[in-house]
Amino acid sequence: MTRQLIIALTIAFVSVPGARAQSGHVAKVLIALENVWVEALVQADTAKLEAILVDTYVDTDEGGHQSDKSGTLAVLKSGDLKFKTIKLSNMKVYTYGDAAIVTGMAAQDGTFKGDPVEPNIVFTDTFVLQKGMWKAAASNRTKAPK
Repeated sequence: MTRQLIIALTIAFVSVPGARAQSGHVAKVLIALENVWVEALVQADTAKLEAILVDTYVDTDEGGHQSDKSGTLAVLKSGDLKFKTIKLSNMKVYTYGDAAIVTGMAAQDGTFKGDPVEPNIVFTDTFVLQKGMWKAAASNRTKAPK
């Protein structure tokens, strides 16, 4: 599993000439990055998350609460936010030059301050291309419709 994560990170962070013109390639890179991101959340690997998130990252959770990058990392470091599993599905990628949006669904099992997290969500993640690397600039999640 570690080898797969290293490969996925390498693919996600390597600048490929002409990648912006290859929307299929960008989609594969961003979907791989989404999977690395959720694996880092499950493992509470803040070093990986530090590399994935831009410094001005904004997170909006299912309750409408917003957090910045340091706040997001802090709840993982403190153990307030713990995930057992996160499974992504129905992802779609929309590219706009040096920006992209990934939408999708997630089934997740975890807790926040001892309370269960919302088990099924829909998300919209915004990515930007910085110095040849795709990074997450924002994430917005809401409870999935039944």
